[in-house]
Formats: sequence, C-alpha cells, structure tokens
Amino acid sequence: MATNKNRITALLLTALALACCGEKVDTDGTPADKKAVLLHSVWDMDTSSVSINSHAGDELSSVLQPIWSKFQDIPNAYMLPGLPATATDQAFSCYPRIKQMADGRFLMLYHSGQFGSRIWARTSSDFVKWTSAELLFEPVSVDIPEGDKTVQDWRRFVNPDAVVLKHNGSRNGQILMVCSYRATSHYGEGLDCGLSFRRSTNNGRSWNKAVNVPVGANWEPYLLELPDGTLHCYYTDATPQTRNSGTSLIVSTDGGQTWSEKIRVSRQYKYTYKTSVEEKKKYNGEKIYTDQMPCFRLLNDGKTIVGWLEARIENPAPPSDCGNSDTYKSHCEMSLVYNDGLSWKALGEESEGPERRLTNVMRKGNAGYISTFPSGEVFISSGLNNLFHIRLCDAGVTSFYGNNDWLDDANWYIPFQGKGYWGCTEPVGSNMLAVAMHKSPVEETKDPGCMQIGMYYLNQRQAPSEQKINIDGNASEWTTDKGWFISSQSGTELFVRCAFSEGKLCFALDRKEDSVSDASTVRILLAKDGSKNPLNVIAGPGGLVSSSINGATAQSRLAQTESGEKGYVSEISVPLASLGVETGDALRCLVILEEGNTRTMFSKADGGSTSTWQLIRL
Repeated sequence: MATNKNRITALLLTALALACCGEKVDTDGTPADKKAVLLHSVWDMDTSSVSINSHAGDELSSVLQPIWSKFQDIPNAYMLPGLPATATDQAFSCYPRIKQMADGRFLMLYHSGQFGSRIWARTSSDFVKWTSAELLFEPVSVDIPEGDKTVQDWRRFVNPDAVVLKHNGSRNGQILMVCSYRATSHYGEGLDCGLSFRRSTNNGRSWNKAVNVPVGANWEPYLLELPDGTLHCYYTDATPQTRNSGTSLIVSTDGGQTWSEKIRVSRQYKYTYKTSVEEKKKYNGEKIYTDQMPCFRLLNDGKTIVGWLEARIENPAPPSDCGNSDTYKSHCEMSLVYNDGLSWKALGEESEGPERRLTNVMRKGNAGYISTFPSGEVFISSGLNNLFHIRLCDAGVTSFYGNNDWLDDANWYIPFQGKGYWGCTEPVGSNMLAVAMHKSPVEETKDPGCMQIGMYYLNQRQAPSEQKINIDGNASEWTTDKGWFISSQSGTELFVRCAFSEGKLCFALDRKEDSVSDASTVRILLAKDGSKNPLNVIAGPGGLVSSSINGATAQSRLAQTESGEKGYVSEISVPLASLGVETGDALRCLVILEEGNTRTMFSKADGGSTSTWQLIRL
C-alpha cells in the first residue's frame, strides 16, 4: 500500500512539473533543472523535542503568528443541537476549554448560556471539522431539605475544565473533566453545591459516570497535574450571601478517584462586612475577600506554581451598606500569584496570601487564563472591554512584553473581533497555541453570536546548525524542522528554516498557495543586531529576484504537499562576510510574504525598527 502511494505521489509531482515548465526534460519526463519537490506544511514541522527553557533569555522576542486556516466562527445552532425550545435564555455556547488529547486530537468543552445549565463536548483531528456534540451534563431535578420537608429544585452545571493525564504513562489517554454544579434556587444558601467529575479512558470517545464532591458554593474549577501525578483542583470558593470569594484547593493523589478536604490558598482582603439589612446583620464584622476564577500552571523550573486570578473590586470600598447591592458598583482586576513549591500553605479564614504576588496589576481585566511552553514562553490572557487579549511573559512570569501599561492594546494579541467573555488558551505541541472565546449574541442587530476558535504559531529565536546545503530548490537534505511561520488570510502559508553551510547562512522557504505567479515573492531583510541598515534578498518561483547582498543566490522549484496542495520551495544562501557578521554574532531578520501589493510579516514587527525583528543567533 505504501509503495502504491509513493508511486502515485511521484506521478502527481511529475504531472505538476510538466504542466508548469516548458524546459528540456530528463528521461523520467520531468524538467532537468526544475523537478517538482515535496512541499512541507506547518504540520510537518516542529515535531522534534524541545529542551526545557531552550529560549530563556530570548523569549520576549518570540511572537504569535495567526494560522488563518484554523480560525473560524462556529454557529450556535451547530454548537447546541437539540437544545429545548424552552431554553431561550441558554441559546448560545459559552466558556470554551480546549485540550489536546494524548492521541493528538482536540477536545472542546463548553456550556450553554452565560450562567450555564448544560455542558457539551466535541472532538476534532484537525481543529477545523468537529464531531457531533455530546451532552455530558444536563439539568436534573433534586430534592432539597427545608426543615421537616423537602422542596424540588433543578441542579445546573457550569464552567467545565479538563486535564489530560500524563503521569508515568500509566494513565495515557485518560482525561479527567470537572464542572461546578448548584441547585438553582438554593445556591444563595450554599445548598446542593459542589464539583462534578467525569473521566474518559479512551481519548474522549466515551465518559464514565459522574462523581460529585460537595464542596459548597463554587465557580470556575481548574485542574492541574503535577509531575508526580498529584492532581490539584482549584476553584472559586464563594459565599453568595456576602459576596465573599477567594480560591480554594482540593488535592488527589490517586488520579482523581478521591479528594482531600479543601484549603484556602489565594485571597486578598477587601473590607469588613457591615449592613443595616436586618436578615444580614449576622454577617457584620466578617472580613470579605476576593481572588477568583483561578488558572494555575507549573513553571518550567518545576517548583513554582503561578496563578492568574480575577479580583472583584467594589467602588466605593467598603460599600456604605454591604447588604444592599444598590449602593455600590464593582469591576474586575487581575493579579498574578506565585507559590514557591508544590504544596500550598493553608490560609485559614482570616489570612491573605500567598505572599509573593502582583496584586491587581491589571485594572479592568477579567477571566484570566495562562499557558506555558517548554521553550520558556508563557502567555497570559484576559478579557478587556469584552475583547480577548493575550500577552507574552518570560519563563518566570516576572517580565512582560511591551511597556508597563497593562491596558495598552499594543502589548497584547487580540485574536477575535467578536465581543464576549471567558476565553481560553492551550499549548499544542511545542510551537502552537489554540485559542477560543464565544461571541455574545446582540439582540439589536439580530446577531445570534457564535463560538470563535483559532490557532497561533509561536515564532522564536533561531540558532542554525551546520549542514551541507545544496542550493537547488530541493530542500530534502535539510535536517532541521524548526523555523518561522507566516500566513495570510488569502490562504497562502510560508514556513522558513535557516542553517549554516560553508560560511553561508541558508534559508529554506516552503510556500503553499493555490496560484503561483511572478508576484508570489518572499523578501528577507537581515541586519546585524543593533544595526539600522538592513540588507535584503528577494526570491520567487523563478529563483532569485533581486538582492542587495553580495554573493546571494537562490533557486526555486514548484512543489506540492503529500495531500496535493501546491506551491514552491526556494533555497537561498547569503555569505556571512557580506553581512559583516561571524559565528557568535546575532542577526535580526524580517521575513515578508508578498502577494502582489499585499504584504504579511511577523507579528509585532515594525519594518523600520530592526529591534522588533526575529533573532538569529549565529
């Protein structure tokens, strides 16, 4: 079977070359100097392992590049099939959580409506086509004790999260998911409230029966697995009667089969409760805290757990009457907290913590999420003005991209134009980041809303190795699969690799596009780090177009992927001596994808400022 596939691929490549070239041909029927070659896609690349913190020190020069083929708006009618007609207030999908499963496929969890009721799951192998929705939780009738009788209520489910279990490989393929549940009319009393867990042992194809852990009134659980297999479940620990919150933790050492008693691990003091409302006077004198909607990750040092939390801040604070919600307004701010160790100090009921934190560093932010990459980059996200925002941090989450203005959009990536809330990010492999956030329905314009999803590629500093490169437009001898990625919304994609070869800096360009023309060019600008005078080389499907670099060469060939997508491959060589650099120096590089008058380049890059370009360490 494999032999037949290779034979068919060879015939297709031959046909492509003959259709596009009119030169003299070899005896095998393909042009002597422009045989069609294999075109790599972004999915073929960055498959080799990554050293932990391999880019530490340079990580703030990395950028996220949209993979436009993975961005889409999924209609709510598709996301919520079979939703009862009576559920008019729940007719939109919300609170997405994306996970990459052990078999490489993707899991998306979400609930319906702003405050939830039902929880759904979908899976995908390519992040574009998704399986039919599976309803994991739906409202159930419960009896609530009231004195010597019981009353009927409805238990609702909200805020799903999951962790793909990895410890020692013994749980490979297992997924543990969690959500919050509460009785609708009794949540304010903390009755019938807790966390519900379900497990899949086959990469999301089926789910075991739910197991409930009654921790009291709560919101927004989040699961984290430590290297030894210990599981942390963080959640907003709420006291609805007083608007008190904070983050609590339960721990499992048996893969989520059983859980410890809760401990409070993160909270900041707001004010002391005071009211004249008669039925609430019993709370007078209680300290009220915040720190909620937790998301925690273990940093690459293996000993620091960092959290990105929302605080609900009242204005004025304290309110003149805490029991009367009409006397004050509130807004959300974001804090970073750090735990130096894998075990947490229990704060009890009267303490703040943890001690190491950046408290309310981002005004007006909400709904935080955090993702870490093995190479050292960390990304935090937040809602701001109902738009999803993502920001780059260093490996210790102590330095941040851009200036210190946390509300400056220039410091953030904004993946979606639709306004909503409660987005998420999730690392995919070593160099991609999945993102999702719903778009809220807009009654005035009859916009039903949707689920917005997409994926970014992580462009990073390159450190090329020595290889023997033949500049012939066939990059089959290249051994590195690390590089940069650029795509345009027209569908054109470019993957760029670099290597040393006999005193020259070489580039391999894999450019995928439907229609190759003379206007399908790639411009590469190079400058020694610190220099403001770059040199450039331009290549196209015919090879070298032009260059200001002495001795630069380029060859190109038409190409196609194994699945038949078309494009071309270029190889470029540039003498290091012509660039005025040598081994040990650093270069700044800007790659521009040109399509006639349209140009696409690295995110956050300013063509006139070489310091914003990508790094090459020679």
